[in-house]
Amino acid sequence: AVGLITLGSCLLTFDADGAFVFSGGAALVLLATVCWGLENNCTRKLSQNNPVLIVTIKGLGSGAVSLMIGFLAGERLGGIGAVLLALVVGFFTYGLSIACYIRAQRTLGAAKTSAYYAAAPFIGALFSFLLLGERPNGLFLLALLLLLAGALFTTFDRARKS
Repeated sequence: AVGLITLGSCLLTFDADGAFVFSGGAALVLLATVCWGLENNCTRKLSQNNPVLIVTIKGLGSGAVSLMIGFLAGERLGGIGAVLLALVVGFFTYGLSIACYIRAQRTLGAAKTSAYYAAAPFIGALFSFLLLGERPNGLFLLALLLLLAGALFTTFDRARKS
């Protein structure tokens, strides 16, 4: 499953009209996915605890890091209205989704939860076709088949009893 997903992802980054290069951006995406995988497995180990407590700790940590990055980039805090709006948006887009994600990890496990969560790019691609008029090429369709096969293998994986 991991091999199929990796191969499908590589096909999505391939530009048939350009030279084959591994960009710095691709390296950062790869690093981000490795970090995401590590974070998912750490969260899985904590998922038996109170999801609200886990989300609070993760939210405070990621919020502090985001503020630090923003300040280092020269950004400044907006007025109290902007801060309150950011907190409300964060509650719905991060807090609730991560609480549901942790609950799913507790019930389904890290691999299956991640496979279901990985449906988001498929949905995004569908919207790009429907709303933006994007058209898939042959590489996209091949990558889609590989990614779907990888997601299905992960979803229907049966753990061996030892």
